[in-house]
Order: sequence, then structure tokens, then C-alpha cells
Amino acid sequence: MATGFASVQRNQVNKDPGYKTLFEKVTAATGGEKKSLSWYRNAVKQQASSYKKNFNKYILNERSDRVGSAEEQDANELRRYAVTGHLYMFEYKAKMRWLPYYDRFPLVYVIKTAGKGEFWGANLHYLPPKKRIIATKKLMQGRIDIPKRCFHKYLHSHVEGLYLDLAATEWDTAILLPTADFVKDVNGMVFPIDQETVWEDTNEQFYDKIRGQRIVKGYGTKQSREMSK
Repeated sequence: MATGFASVQRNQVNKDPGYKTLFEKVTAATGGEKKSLSWYRNAVKQQASSYKKNFNKYILNERSDRVGSAEEQDANELRRYAVTGHLYMFEYKAKMRWLPYYDRFPLVYVIKTAGKGEFWGANLHYLPPKKRIIATKKLMQGRIDIPKRCFHKYLHSHVEGLYLDLAATEWDTAILLPTADFVKDVNGMVFPIDQETVWEDTNEQFYDKIRGQRIVKGYGTKQSREMSK
């Protein structure tokens, strides 16, 4: 059973956005009671359904390419597709042929896209909470410094539903929502994988990292308009 994160404090990268964040709304919904991991996932999906579906309206204050900063997206949005430099939650059903396990509700920072069909990104759920906070803080400062083990290729056709594009002002708390859902598929039967096992595997290869400058793509570019059609 998950106990929630009522004691989590916002880090110094983000200032209080002045409204109830996704984290705060979900935490309040627990009523101070212990909740299961599936409850948290359902609560996030329920809250996400209330966000604006931004399909054909573009964010005017986003430039096409720039080094990331905290002055990006100031509200959560539901999207039809992912772009570089954003952090998303979504439901996913992976091809299991070569995977020892995968996350059915990943938290992915996207580093590269290939049209509508596929994208590459780091699922931050592969990191234990403290290391996840450090990696996210660096992203907000414009730097990528994440273990290679977190990175995967995702197929858009295997994403179930829409992408929840997290506002930059919410990253530091949203990353701590206990929504990971690691499973292993054995001959069509799905078995849960304890996240502690995942974290141990990541820690074994923690210093084998991808490092670089963070680039943020906007949804208002010509390419993005074509992709949304």
C-alpha cells in the first residue's frame, strides 16, 4: 500500500505556481488515508480528464528550439503526440519480446521524436525517488544527466489514450506520485514487478549515463502543426 507523499516539499528550482497542482489535488483526495498504487494511477487519470485538450491550438509563447528553463508551460495539457523536451504521463502497452519488464504508466522525459510514429525518452520511474529529484532538478536547469537504463523507444501506436503534458511548475512534485506500474508478460500472462527490483537494476548501471544540453520543442512550429493533422 502506498502512503502518499504529504511531507514532500517543493525544491528550489520551482516557485509555488499559485494554484493546486496535480500532486496536491491527488494528495488531498486521499483524505490522509493509505491508498494503493492503482488508486493513485486512477486518481491521476481522473484529474487529467479535467485538463484542456490542446490539439489544434498552439502555445504562443513557446519557441521551437531553446535551452530549457522553468519559464515554459504553466499548465498541464492533454496532447495527441509527444515533442522533445517535455515530460509526460501516459498509459502504455509495450512489445514484450526483448523486455524483462516494462512500465504501463510511465513518466517520460522525451529527448527525440521521429514524426508521429515513435519517440525516445527517459522513464524517470526507473530511478528511486531521491535520484529522480536530482535528475529532474538538472533538467529544469537545462541539463540532461540520466542513466542510460532509463531510456527507451516508445511507439505511438502502443500509447493508450492521450499524453498528459506536465507543466514545468509541477515537475518537482508530480515526479513523486506513486503511479509506476511495472509488469512482466509471460506467454500472455501479466505479472507485477516490484519497483525496488527496478531501482536495484538501475543502480547497478547508474553511472553509465546520457548527458547533454536540454532542448525544448514547442507545439507552435510548422512541423508540429503538420504532425497534429
